[in-house]
Amino acid sequence: MSRLIILSNRVSIPNAQKVSAGGLAVAIQDALNDIGGIWLGWNGEKVDTQEEVLFNVLRKNEIEYITCPLTQTQFSQYYCGFANNTLWPAMHYRSDLIEYNSKEYEGYQQVNYLFAKKLAEIAQPEDLIWVHDYHFLSVAKYCRALGMKNKIGFFLHIPFAPLSAWQKIPCAQQLIEDLCQYDILGMQTEKDQKVCMQVCTSLLKAQKIQENLLSYHQRLTIIKCYPIGINPGAIQKAAQQFIDMKDLLNRPIELNSPKTIIGVDRIDYSKGLLERFLSYADFLEKYPQYKQHIQHLQIACPCRLEVPAYQRLFERFKIKIKLINQEFGQEDWQPIECIYDAIKHHHLMQIYRQADICWISSIRDGMNLVAKEYIAAQDPTNPGVLILSQHAGAAEKMSEAILVDPTDKVAMVNALKTALEMPRQERILRYKQLMKGLKDFDINDWRNTFLNDLRFSQSTQDFKYKRMRSVNTIYHDL
Repeated sequence: MSRLIILSNRVSIPNAQKVSAGGLAVAIQDALNDIGGIWLGWNGEKVDTQEEVLFNVLRKNEIEYITCPLTQTQFSQYYCGFANNTLWPAMHYRSDLIEYNSKEYEGYQQVNYLFAKKLAEIAQPEDLIWVHDYHFLSVAKYCRALGMKNKIGFFLHIPFAPLSAWQKIPCAQQLIEDLCQYDILGMQTEKDQKVCMQVCTSLLKAQKIQENLLSYHQRLTIIKCYPIGINPGAIQKAAQQFIDMKDLLNRPIELNSPKTIIGVDRIDYSKGLLERFLSYADFLEKYPQYKQHIQHLQIACPCRLEVPAYQRLFERFKIKIKLINQEFGQEDWQPIECIYDAIKHHHLMQIYRQADICWISSIRDGMNLVAKEYIAAQDPTNPGVLILSQHAGAAEKMSEAILVDPTDKVAMVNALKTALEMPRQERILRYKQLMKGLKDFDINDWRNTFLNDLRFSQSTQDFKYKRMRSVNTIYHDL
C-alpha cells in the first residue's frame, strides 16, 4: 500500500519547544493527521560540519517525522541566501529586492540534493511524494536522476513569480526546467496557475497541451490551482474555549477599548504592515471621535533577521508604531499594542473570536490563512468583520469580506470605517457566506484533490532523463 511522504523546509515536531507554527506547517500537520505518512525536512538546528548532518526519526501516532540539521554554510546559502534573497522577492513581485549570488545558488542545489537522496532512500516504488514550497524547486530533478519513478507533486504556498522577475535571475531557465520534472505543480490561485504556465512556455518554449497541461521534453506536467483550506470545525471548537485575552498574551498588556482590531503577520515586506499603520493613523486623524474606542492589537513575528532587508524592515516597523502611539496616544490608551512573542495556535483562535475586526493588508500573498482562520473562529451570533487585501490569494474565494487595495490609503480608511459601523445582521450574513466557502473546500478537500490528481497523473515509466548522465556527474556540475 502506498504511503504519503511530504517534504517541506521546516517540520512541526510534536512537543517541541517552539510555541507556534506557521500556516504551512499547520496545514501540513492537518493534512497528515487523518491519513498518516512521513514528514521530512529541516529541524531548525544548525551544526558546524557536514558530518553532523544526521537524520533523526520520531514516530507519533501515524506520522513519522524525519529531520536533520543544516550546516551554518547551508543555512546561510540555501535559506538566507538563494531562497530568501532571490526567490522570495521574485515570487512577491519585488524585482528591486532580488539579489543573486552563484555560491548561494550552489548551496541551494546542495540542500535540494541532500533531501532528494533521503527521499530515494526511504521511498517505496508506490509511495506518493509531495514537495512543498519555494525551498525545493529542484528536488524532483535529483529524484529522477537517482532513478525514482514515483509520482512527485509540488505545491507552492506563495505567489508564482512573473516572467519579468524570472528574467532577473541568471539560473531561471534551469530552475523552470527543474520544476517540469514534477508530475504536478500546484498553485494557490487561478492567477498563479496562469502565470506559471506563461513562464514555462516562454522560458522553455514548452508546449501548452490543455488549459492546465504542459509538455516539455516528452514529460507531461499538470499546472493547476488548489486553494489551500483549513479545518473550520477544529478551529471553531478551539475558539470556543474562552480565556481572558490578557491571560493569553505573554506580557502585561492594556486593552482598554470597546473595539479591537487584530493583525497577525510575520514582519515581512509582503504583508503591507507599514501601509496599514499609515492608513490607521490617517483614520484617527480624520475620525478623532474613535480615539479610545478602538485599539489595534498587532501580533508580529520577527523573521529572517539574518537577511539585511528584514533587519531594516523590523527597525522601520518599530519606529512607525512608536510614532503613531506618541502622536495619538493618551494617558490610559494607546492606538497600537504590539506583541512580538509567539502564541500557541489554539490560543490564537481564541483571540480571533474576541476581536471585532481582522485587518489583512498584504501587498502580495499566496493565500493568507489568517483570513480563513479568523472567520472560522467567530461567534456565529455576533461575528467580527474581515478586511482583506485584494492582493491576498484568499480574496479570490472570499468576496464577502471587505476587499481593499492596501496601497490606497483612502480606500483603507473607508474600509475600516465600514467595518466599525457594520450592523450585526450584515455581519452575520457575510459570515455565513464566508463560512460556507470554508466548509465547501476545507483542508481535507485540498489534500485529497491534490493527491488524487497526483495518483492518477500520467505514468513516468517511459520518461528518460535527457542527458542520461550519472547522478554524480550531474551533481559535480553544480
